[in-house]
Amino acid sequence: MKVIKYILILALVSLISSYFLLQNHTVQNRLFENTVRELFQADEIFMSDALSVAVCGSRAPLPSPNRAETCLLVQAGTSKFIIDSGRGSADNLQRWRVDYSNLEAVILSHLHSDHISDLHEVQFQSWLGGRKTPLPVLGPIGTASTAQGFAQAFKLDSIYRSEHHGAILPIEAYGYDVVEFDGDANIIFQNEDTRITAFKVDHFPVDPSYAFKIEYKDRSIVVSGDTISLEVMAEYSKGVDVLFHDALAKPLIQEMERISKETGNNIVSKVLFDIQDYHANTLEVADIAKRAEVDLLVFYHLIPAPINFVSEQMFLRGVDEIFTDYIVSEDGTLVSLPAGSDEILIDLID
Repeated sequence: MKVIKYILILALVSLISSYFLLQNHTVQNRLFENTVRELFQADEIFMSDALSVAVCGSRAPLPSPNRAETCLLVQAGTSKFIIDSGRGSADNLQRWRVDYSNLEAVILSHLHSDHISDLHEVQFQSWLGGRKTPLPVLGPIGTASTAQGFAQAFKLDSIYRSEHHGAILPIEAYGYDVVEFDGDANIIFQNEDTRITAFKVDHFPVDPSYAFKIEYKDRSIVVSGDTISLEVMAEYSKGVDVLFHDALAKPLIQEMERISKETGNNIVSKVLFDIQDYHANTLEVADIAKRAEVDLLVFYHLIPAPINFVSEQMFLRGVDEIFTDYIVSEDGTLVSLPAGSDEILIDLID
């Protein structure tokens, strides 16, 4: 009993001492300095000789705590790409202190709002990060007019900031340098070690919509964008290391549709009904991964994103019976494929 009393007294004294220490200006300044230093220090989250993907946005438009809309940050060797830039994803990139100096381009799969909403934020962050020319953007037909709209919307803001901060934000670096692609399949980027192929998928009435195959040395991934289940997805994914695929969980969406209709939310009910025929469902995605014999399937663009253990079990209902080598991504999921190896390393960015 005396020991417990002694421990409680020590804990109380320690608590009181800590409180008074935190009132000291010198202590406050030192703690704040440490916080700011950590904030301003760029972290290297990627391996140097690897094909790596960080999920900077894992959800569809349906809200979910701690998740941004669709975004993948890809690094192939020393080249960096952002595939889609949905709402909230730029905050993740900023929080991770991403170095934009080797950003080759933003690549857009299609022009739905949940894939483009943060395009301006990426443009602004990379401009503030030292970019000296307009932001390269690769995307389907319509990307140029979309980027022009963003540029016009924030034109005055860019002028104010450039005039305020001078040479560190040169006005000639503001905006976008857009290259559009079309057709069924195109190589949209290639250098000595890296090749990115865009191939057309089906997300009707969104047309065109594209998926991507990214190859770096002897490693490869496929990113679906948004699509229904298609044979072309299995064909391009054949033998790749990792398939990142959007996925709609029918058990969850159909239950949400039923409840919204019963409670009189007819607009929500109609939307939930409509989206079921232009996304591959979880079982179809698992079947694509199985037929393509991929090493790992990563569910992303989750429709809807699970918010607890029960909803995750419903999201994955039946998947294990088809394909077992999968993960359900969250914001910060990091998949690394070292060159010259068969390793697939999975981590989570804090």
